[in-house]
Amino acid sequence: MESPKGTIQKFVWSGEKWEKIPPEDGGSIFSPDGKEMWTGSGWITSPPDEQDNLSKARSDSKKTPLKSLMISFGNHNKDHSIISSSDASFSFVALAFTFLITTSIFSSQIIQPLLFDASVVRTGRYALTMDAWDSIEEDDAVSVVGIGSSMLQYAMNGTCIEEEMGSSNTFVYNLAIPGSMPYMEMIQTEAAVRASPDVVMLEVGPNSLWDVDEFSNQGLMDYFELRLTILSLILDRQDDGRWQEILRDSELELLDGRLEDNFRSESVFADDALEEVLRRIILDDSSAPRTVSAASVPHPSHEDWHSYLRTQNWLYSKLELMSEEARSEWEEVTIPNSLLKGVNNPQNNGTLNHESLDYMVSRFSESGIKVVLISPPLHPLLVGKLSPGQYDGHNHSLSVLSQYDGVEVMNLVWDDYWSDEDFFDHNHLDRHGRQTFCENIAPRIYEIIEA
Repeated sequence: MESPKGTIQKFVWSGEKWEKIPPEDGGSIFSPDGKEMWTGSGWITSPPDEQDNLSKARSDSKKTPLKSLMISFGNHNKDHSIISSSDASFSFVALAFTFLITTSIFSSQIIQPLLFDASVVRTGRYALTMDAWDSIEEDDAVSVVGIGSSMLQYAMNGTCIEEEMGSSNTFVYNLAIPGSMPYMEMIQTEAAVRASPDVVMLEVGPNSLWDVDEFSNQGLMDYFELRLTILSLILDRQDDGRWQEILRDSELELLDGRLEDNFRSESVFADDALEEVLRRIILDDSSAPRTVSAASVPHPSHEDWHSYLRTQNWLYSKLELMSEEARSEWEEVTIPNSLLKGVNNPQNNGTLNHESLDYMVSRFSESGIKVVLISPPLHPLLVGKLSPGQYDGHNHSLSVLSQYDGVEVMNLVWDDYWSDEDFFDHNHLDRHGRQTFCENIAPRIYEIIEA
C-alpha cells in the first residue's frame, strides 16, 4: 500500500521476484522509529514487540563504532572467532542460494531475451518451444499445434488456416524448428501433454526417418549441443519423460543437471550475452537482426508473441531469385544429389528418430490428444526423380504410427496440385505454397476437430 517516505516494510524473495509480506505474517508498515504502524490512511501505535525489536536493532547499530567494524580489516594475524558447524552450514546454504538466484536472474533477464531476438544465436526459434507451450496451455481456445522441422515451419501459416476454417475460437500454432528432427522435438512431449492441445500436427516426412547413429558427424553434434544447451536454460523436473531413456549418453551429457555442471548452459552464453549488453549500453548498438527478420522472435512478454506463434516471418523464395544459370545448376546437380542423402532414403524402423516418434505419438494418443501425421510436400521435380520404392520406408512408418488411437495421416508428398511456383527450394514452400497448403488442409483440420 502507499505509505509516507521513510516507512519500513518487510519483503520476501519468492524465487522470481520480491513480494510484500502480508500484515498477518509480520509484513506491516512501520514508522522509522518503530513506534507507529501505518494503516493505509493514518498512524496507530504499533504492538510493543515490534517497537522493542525495531528499537533494539537501531540501538545496536548506533552502539557499534566504525572502528570496531574496521579493526581487523586487512589484519590476517588476528584471532578469528570459531564458527560452529551449524553456522558454517547456514553460510554455505545462504551462499548457494544467493548464487542460484543471481544465476537464475542472469539467465531469465539477460540470456534468454537475447536468444529470442537472435543476438547470440542464428535464429530465435531455437528458444521458443517451452514458453510457447505455456502460452498454449493458457489460451482457452481450440488449439492446433504444428511440430517439426523447417519444412513444416515454412508450410504452416496459422492465421491463414484459422481464417480459412472460419472459426473464431481456434488458434493454429507453428512451433516447427529449423534443422530439427523427432529425436530433438520429443523433448517437448511432456510440456505438450500438460498444455493439452486439441490437435498436434506432427511432421513425419521422409526427412524424419533417417538414422541418427549413422550420420552423427561434427555438424550434427554441434547442432545437438546448441539445442540442448538452450533447452537446459528452460527445462525443469516436470518436463522429464521417457525421452531421457531414448537420448544417447553423448546427448544426455549436454543437459545441465549434475551439481558440477548445473549452470553449464549459462556459462556457454555468458560472454556473448555480456558483450551484447555492453554494446547496447555503451555504443547504443546491437548485433540483433531487425524484428522483421526471419531470425527474430518476439519475447514471450511482447504484445506480438501470440500472433508470432501463429504467423512468423519467412524468407523470400530462393528459386524466384535464381538466375537462369543457377536454376539450371539446381535442377541438374542439386536435385540429383539431394536424392542420395539420408533424408531422402527413409528407413522402415529401428532408428532413434523412429523411437522418438513412437514415444511422442503414443504419449499424445494415451492423453486424448488427436494427432495428424503430416508429410509436407516436395518439389514435383524431386518427386519425379525418385527411384521406385525409394520412399517405402516412409509409407511403412506412417502405416505403423497411424495404428494408435486418434491418429490420422495427411501425406502431401504425392498430391498432384503442387507446382514449381509453390516452392522456396526443393523441399520448402514459399508464400504461394503456404497459400496452397492453407487452402487444402484447413477443411481437413476442421473435420478432425469436429469429429
